[in-house]
Amino acid sequence: MVRTLTLALMLGASGATMVALAHQPVDSVQSAVSVSFETGAEHDFTASERAVISRILTAAHQTTQADFPALPDSVSVTVVPIHRPGVDALGGVTGRAQRPGELVIELSVTYPGGVEAAAQAGLMRTGLHEMHHLARGWTIENNAFGPGIAIAAANEGLAEIYAEAYEGRETAYEPLDADTFRAWAEEIRALPRRANYGHWMFAHPDGREAVGYRTGAELVRQAMANSGLGIVEISAHSPDEIWRMAGFDGL
Repeated sequence: MVRTLTLALMLGASGATMVALAHQPVDSVQSAVSVSFETGAEHDFTASERAVISRILTAAHQTTQADFPALPDSVSVTVVPIHRPGVDALGGVTGRAQRPGELVIELSVTYPGGVEAAAQAGLMRTGLHEMHHLARGWTIENNAFGPGIAIAAANEGLAEIYAEAYEGRETAYEPLDADTFRAWAEEIRALPRRANYGHWMFAHPDGREAVGYRTGAELVRQAMANSGLGIVEISAHSPDEIWRMAGFDGL
């Protein structure tokens, strides 16, 4: 069962940020997150937006590092404004772990209420997700794992459930029913190692969306239920072990 934690951000006048989790306090520290902002054709981040974004990213870093000490003490984040209305349904924020210690975060300028509203709605969740990737070594460049949608599904599922656990709400997509999960999982397991990442993780030609993400989230839920492990503990395991804990043969 996914644990639900209460997250409170207390922002001091000094610029220090303290993250308070139920049963897991984190001392106030200066930011270890270096944030740079790109100016887009349609948006230049205001001072207020920059402050909010930096504080939330700092909180996401502190929270994740408290659970995963392997997360680097210093993380660089490039924040980019985007005009991509489809991202609004996901909270107005998306991101990627580009390389060890480096993230790229994109915020929608079309989100209702603007960039600051998008940051308040979706940045903590995306920050936790991407920081989990850095702690685990699941990055686009210098990746610690081999290729394969089955590997991607497990790693993305872990990050999805980690962020979900702290926010107390489910991922953007409805959980899969048991039959669909099993069918999609077997479909993924039968793919060649170099299967098209965009098709299986984002938009499939047959009209399905986020097959790998949705299957991965359900995979991790099942592995947690079978093993009795929490999301932090299960994140120490390999994709092969997670598939086995979920009731499948190894990869």
